[in-house]
Amino acid sequence: MNVQEQLLQERIDPFLSNGTLTELCRRGLAGERCAVSGYETLTGGCWNRVIGVRCGERDLVLKISPHARDERIIREYRVLGEFASRTDLLVPTPLYLDDQSELLQGTTLVMTRLPGAVMHECFGLLNYGARRRITDEIAEDLAHLHRIRAPGFGGVELPEAERHDEWPDFWLPRFDQAIDEAAASGSVPASLVAGAYEVRPHLRPLLRIGETATMTHYDIWSGNVMVDVEADPPRVSGYIDIPGFYADAARELSFAMLFGVANRRFFETYLRHHDLDHGFELRANVYNLKMNIKHVQMYPGQRVYQQGAAENLDFIRSHG
Repeated sequence: MNVQEQLLQERIDPFLSNGTLTELCRRGLAGERCAVSGYETLTGGCWNRVIGVRCGERDLVLKISPHARDERIIREYRVLGEFASRTDLLVPTPLYLDDQSELLQGTTLVMTRLPGAVMHECFGLLNYGARRRITDEIAEDLAHLHRIRAPGFGGVELPEAERHDEWPDFWLPRFDQAIDEAAASGSVPASLVAGAYEVRPHLRPLLRIGETATMTHYDIWSGNVMVDVEADPPRVSGYIDIPGFYADAARELSFAMLFGVANRRFFETYLRHHDLDHGFELRANVYNLKMNIKHVQMYPGQRVYQQGAAENLDFIRSHG
């Protein structure tokens, strides 16, 4: 058992009563009369306890952190509000935030529950035609999201004045942190760490994309895409766990490429709406160098990430 899970079991689980959950849901539903009878623990709760409840006729999700005024949960509430109000993307509707530990110790976000299951749990159960339709829907959804542009780079919940003027100023510190952590871990081959440090001085000019950013989900992989397999035909029912940044669209797409969501079929659909600029492939390799090295550190036994990072380095060296 990891330390965080132990903390959840000590601070959260003993206090998940029907009465407390009912009161949280009622606050989220603006006083609507309902009652909760039990709950289920949902996947995706590495840092928080994520549970599903039925309150009256509503299916809701509660994400609960054991820490008071948890900035990650507070930010998620704000980000979901931005997506719900500014985009057509199907996302959970944020209903209530308790960041004062009024009902449960810690920070609790109440939101609507999207129907279906996460894509990586059900995609293998779909036939070929359904898989193609799901891929097309994701591509269409991201293409429409990427039409939203704004000055400055950073959180979608931030006013323009609080965002970075240039993309490298937002992204490069995250690259530096990831590589420093990989070096300190001792679990990443020295050649990959040395290669990342070698190319680092050349990255800033490669990442200059102007002053206008694209609204992105920023974490599109099969664990954050919900699919309603009971629909006829099966359909994408929405997107969860949204970091939500004004960013380089290539960062969004490169991440989806790395984890198999953005395949050839995806780009056939996406490219009907957006062209890829001449620097797209190079920037995608830069972004995935960071992501592959991060995953080498997380899963040192999986050679696919080591091979990916080496290929990224080769591409950057030859095209940068």
